[in-house]
Amino acid sequence: MRRTGLGVVGAALLWGGGARDAIAWPSAGAAETGAWIVDGGRRVAVERLRGSARDASGRTLAPVRLHYPGGQVVEASVGTTAIVEIEAGMEGALAAAGVELVRPLMPSIGSWLVKDSGGGDGLDLAQRLSAARTAGLREVMPDFYVRLKAFGQPFTPDDPRLPGQWYFDDLRMEEAWGRTLGDPATSIVVIDNGCDLDHPDLVAKMDPGRDVIDGDDEPTYTPGETSVNHGTACAGLVAAETNNGEGIAGGCPACRVRCVRLLDDEPQPLSMTVEAFDFALEVNASVVSNSWGYAEPMPVPRVVENAINRLFDAGRDGKGALVLFAAGNDDREIGDDEIQAVRGVLNVGAVNHLEEETAFTNHGNSLDLVAPAGTLTTDIAGSEGDDPTDYTSLFGGTSSACPVAAGIAGLLVSAAPERTAVELYDILTRTARAAPYALPDENGHDPIFGYGIVDPVAALREVLGDEPPPPPPPPPEGEGGSGDEEDEQAGCTCAAAGSGSGERRSAHYAVAGAVGLAALMRWRRAGGARRGRQRHTTEGRLPLG
Repeated sequence: MRRTGLGVVGAALLWGGGARDAIAWPSAGAAETGAWIVDGGRRVAVERLRGSARDASGRTLAPVRLHYPGGQVVEASVGTTAIVEIEAGMEGALAAAGVELVRPLMPSIGSWLVKDSGGGDGLDLAQRLSAARTAGLREVMPDFYVRLKAFGQPFTPDDPRLPGQWYFDDLRMEEAWGRTLGDPATSIVVIDNGCDLDHPDLVAKMDPGRDVIDGDDEPTYTPGETSVNHGTACAGLVAAETNNGEGIAGGCPACRVRCVRLLDDEPQPLSMTVEAFDFALEVNASVVSNSWGYAEPMPVPRVVENAINRLFDAGRDGKGALVLFAAGNDDREIGDDEIQAVRGVLNVGAVNHLEEETAFTNHGNSLDLVAPAGTLTTDIAGSEGDDPTDYTSLFGGTSSACPVAAGIAGLLVSAAPERTAVELYDILTRTARAAPYALPDENGHDPIFGYGIVDPVAALREVLGDEPPPPPPPPPEGEGGSGDEEDEQAGCTCAAAGSGSGERRSAHYAVAGAVGLAALMRWRRAGGARRGRQRHTTEGRLPLG
């Protein structure tokens, strides 16, 4: 049965009514060794471990172990804060209940960061508010600190004749750019570990961002951290400055970029994730690119899910923002209750230059699309980056596929700004090109390739209602040969119309077709019950599996 809006919230939160009474909440003394919380309808056992200690950032945290239904276990920590979602005007009721309001997280859904005036930690406070059935309280969650990880995976394409930005060549981006270069009014937010704001291919494209870790407006990367260039690499794929005689092209050449620093080497509280999505909501982002996930696979906390869905439902002046997530690189099935399966998320996997399944990409019912891995992109200058230059050819994983798709989403929003996020998601999946190795079900979905390979030309053709432009005239004899060697040195094959890119694409499609017959005969992982495009509707969300 499908449920809508507040119906989902009411059923899952269990405040008041018979469903709430069915849960045996622990006594106050039980919190000394273990406790229960309810998160999105899931009853989660919380096991307290050793005593509190200071982490590398000077925060006093108590380690806990979360035991989810079905046996999944996640390591986390708890500090002094919790997250609540309340009805408008109920701030006074919280204060009367001994709750100190710290700061708003996402005001449009009543999300606040709070503390216990009596000195308890976030878990104590969450239990106390739950047991008291506090009036106007829709959601309460300890502000658990969990480790996030970037979904990058250095790798080099195994065909040395596919130079530079082969992934844009595969996607026929020149033809897509012939329809639109994007629009400066289209803002793409990259949530990651910060960016090189002075990069020569990004500096002119950047608008003010946010550092939710340090609580300021300076989302610069932190030197010395793991995968320090990750956010910079994603930003370059989304919208590097294009046609400027330098470096690479970006997926949406005219779009603007904002960076949000959410990831570093330390576990971060759930509240920072909510704040990151609230920033995207406040700046009216059109597209939000997320090449990260939880280091330990876990059900998405309801407070984070609500923030994503608010952005999807109400962002972009009420038409909805497109929120893209990388599928992840663990070669595993994504659970239907994970962050990539949230209603408002477009889940993106990766394929290689032969449009094959990669060895690392995650799969499952929630996978929507695949895109080629964007291996060549912007890099932090000097020894901090992957390469001594300002560019790297070693980016990869689903981290690189997600911003490739996000740049295409930016083109689509620019071409059809009046369309809703629901409509644009449907267009992106419905116009996707069939993956040659997919075995789709009756709904056209394959657990490894989703609905297919994102196709910017087909998507733009639908929203613009145009016909493909005529092919460019052949170059004069003796000019414009293959250019492969020069292009490979420049790191970009997408600038020269007569460079032979069509020949390269035809060659590798021929190889793909030759091995495709054998691929169709091989044993394939079987998906569970497939989920259709209705996952993205604003009417409601499918029950979690």
